Amino acid sequence: MATDAHDVQSPPAEPGPVETAPEGISGVPLKAVTLLWYRLVGLRWRTLAVVAPDNGVRAWRLAQALVEVTGDRPRQLKAVNAVGASMDRLAAVAHSLSPEKLQATNDRTRFIVAAESPLESPATIGLLSRCDAVLLVLERQRTRIPDGRRILELVGRERFIGAVLCPE
Repeated sequence: MATDAHDVQSPPAEPGPVETAPEGISGVPLKAVTLLWYRLVGLRWRTLAVVAPDNGVRAWRLAQALVEVTGDRPRQLKAVNAVGASMDRLAAVAHSLSPEKLQATNDRTRFIVAAESPLESPATIGLLSRCDAVLLVLERQRTRIPDGRRILELVGRERFIGAVLCPE
């Protein structure tokens, strides 16, 4: 029996719930992101914008998760966070990702740019128009279909590469 308060040990912590799908550092299920990556890698793009209406942070997490699943090939893919960026920062990112700038470098690095919705930040339209492709991240019971359609109209259907539906 412990007589000193410092001698009392707390009971061992109970194990938490078992996760059904392992998550990466970004908190996104790795299996789903791996499947998405293998779909994206076969398409023609060098710069991909990831846009999540009403939730730019989710776009950034997905961009990070895509880089994470490339594993030991980090030089092949780089994530750029343009969520919450100032107009000057957006212009600088757009300029650095212009086809002329990218052709001047002879590496094969691809860039995934997480950006806010152009409905929330019209300044992102310039950045999105510089990207080869746009991936829309939709959230169940949160993203409004008219918002998704409007984003497609703003960035151009020719750049639209697909959409991902995320749980709530």
